[in-house]
Amino acid sequence: MLLVVVGDVDLAEMKKLVTASFADLPKGDYKSTPMPRLTFAKSTLDVTPRALSTNYIKGVFEAPSVGDPDYYAMRVAVALLQSRVYQEVRVKRNLSYAPNAEMGNLGANTAEIYVTAVDANQSVRLMLAEIERLKTEKVTEEDVTGVPGYFLTTYYVDQETNASQAAELARYELIGGGWRNASKFLDGIRGVKGDQIKAVANKYMRNLRFVVVGDQKAIDRQLFTGN
Repeated sequence: MLLVVVGDVDLAEMKKLVTASFADLPKGDYKSTPMPRLTFAKSTLDVTPRALSTNYIKGVFEAPSVGDPDYYAMRVAVALLQSRVYQEVRVKRNLSYAPNAEMGNLGANTAEIYVTAVDANQSVRLMLAEIERLKTEKVTEEDVTGVPGYFLTTYYVDQETNASQAAELARYELIGGGWRNASKFLDGIRGVKGDQIKAVANKYMRNLRFVVVGDQKAIDRQLFTGN
């Protein structure tokens, strides 16, 4: 059992309460083992046909976990991807209200692109093109200048409640090399360089597994999978 307490509480009193609640439980023999990486050997496409005016699309790819050396570079890469797909799909062409890219925080981790669109093919084509840009074009200092500020804001907003702080500490304790590493998040983000972003884009942003809910006939399978 891992117990995380966040709050203005007396340590001795907390130990007393924990002992009263859990001391009689039998001792287990659990041993923590790293989660195996998920396999993304090839691109796939699964379509659930529905008579909808809008197609719902998600493309999932592998991502490093919080304890991996690539974690911070990948977080920045996905943040850049999110900004770029929003500009291309929403702002410039108005193909979707909220195209997105985001990254999880699990032991066997993933990231994804997501879009709802009438023109599924054009939207996905643009998003895949932005992934390709990250892989092939130089990421300049100007490209990443605003990223630490973005994470500074979102990080502290996400830590507003005691529960969210406890969850963050628990995550780092379980899969991030120890709870003290939680305080190093922003330093990790600030230290990311352009060549690291390009490297993780090539390493992880490939062989996307797409799921679609919508008009099956409107989906270009070759575009989604390359096959």
